[in-house]
Amino acid sequence: MIRLPVLAAALAVASLATTALAGADEGDILVQAGHEGRPASCAVLHVRACNLGASSADGTMERTWTVVVADEATRVLRAHGYTVVRRPADYDAHDTVKAAVFIHFDGSEPCASGASVGFPATTSRAFVDGWETSYRAFFPYRFVGENFTENEHRYYGFRKVDAPEKMLIEFGEMTCPAQFAWMKPRLAEMGDKLAAFLMERVPK
Repeated sequence: MIRLPVLAAALAVASLATTALAGADEGDILVQAGHEGRPASCAVLHVRACNLGASSADGTMERTWTVVVADEATRVLRAHGYTVVRRPADYDAHDTVKAAVFIHFDGSEPCASGASVGFPATTSRAFVDGWETSYRAFFPYRFVGENFTENEHRYYGFRKVDAPEKMLIEFGEMTCPAQFAWMKPRLAEMGDKLAAFLMERVPK
């Protein structure tokens, strides 16, 4: 007899494998939740650098927060008639959309970082500036800049989608106690603000 926790775990892995191996899709907007599905998805797709994401002092994982923001943004966008391709960290597909956003939270030496964005050269200045203006007005902590690291500038997800606008968003630093405490109750609001920004910039 298979015990229920073991069966549940097996079903979760099977579901993840189905999502990871999904075919390419087309839509208005792609929303990816950083680190979602790891570490299980790394084995399915032979991902060598299986980065599990940042974690806070109390053990909260980045990959739980990115899902909340991504799911809320997706919910709002779909409610307004947008076709959203919702992706986890790892998947075997190459999608085509009008705009793609990749959701993350930073981890660093405590309070050495903050919010930032990463994007390839093909992303328009107007798209980047629009998000920065919107988020700076909301986020009361440090904005550390654009393409802050090579991982931001050359994020692997950019290669997995055809889109004129692509942007990785670091919403803030989980390892800074003040930022963590401020962000924790506002994850759904972050998703709402991301959706509102995208609806302003991306035509249906």
